[in-house]
Formats: sequence, structure tokens, C-alpha cells
Amino acid sequence: MMIYKLFRYVSFFVSSIDQYSVHSPIVFKLLIECIYKIDKKLILKDLSILEKNIRDIYLDEFEVNYIDNILSVNISEFVLKGDRIIIIKNIRKKNEYYLWKKIILDNKIKVSLDFYYFGLIINKSKNLQKQDYQIRL
Repeated sequence: MMIYKLFRYVSFFVSSIDQYSVHSPIVFKLLIECIYKIDKKLILKDLSILEKNIRDIYLDEFEVNYIDNILSVNISEFVLKGDRIIIIKNIRKKNEYYLWKKIILDNKIKVSLDFYYFGLIINKSKNLQKQDYQIRL
């Protein structure tokens, strides 16, 4: 089992990109001003710090939600309600990952960011193309 997890992480690392390969200005701003300004260990320890930082930057533009367990929430409720950034913890656990993949295939989800340990969904009603990123922390 440990070899499988190691293989998944190496596979993710090889196929993932950094902030300079992102084409969307909203995603680039999110990466530079919110995610990369916080220490990686701090983010992985407590995602509420990231949630607060995103709220401070995107105060008027997005509503920010944090989901601890993706299996316990109906994601479609969040997607249908306006401009949102949803932070989802532990998307790489077996059952959560299958649900994550199903969610990001939905055309209502405009942008998804997979950071291996957690994921972000950005839903904006205007000016976003469908994009799915795998990004290194």
C-alpha cells in the first residue's frame, strides 16, 4: 500500500505545474497572493489559515467555503449558488478522489486546482473557461 501511495505522489509531481504555467489571471492571483505566501507546512496543518487568507484577498468577489469531508456534503449546492471558492480537504483518499474526479468533470465547475493534499474549486459566473490544474505547493 505504501508503494502505491508513493507512486501516486510521484505521478502527481511529474504531471503537476507551478504558478507560471497557469493561464488564468484569477488562478495566478490566488496562487501568488494567497497560497504561496503561506508556509506549506502551515497550510497542510490547518487549511482554515488558507481559508482566511483567501477571504481577505477576495472579500467582495467570492464567497469562500471550507469542506473537511467531501463525502458528507452535496457539492452541487455550492456550485449552483453564485461566485465561490470551495476548499476541500483530503481529496486524495480513495473514495474522496473518485468523487473529486466526478465533481471536476461537471461543466458547472469552471476551475479546479488539485494540490494533492487538498483541492480548490472556483466557480465564477462570468469570464472563466473550464480548466483543471494539478499544482505543486
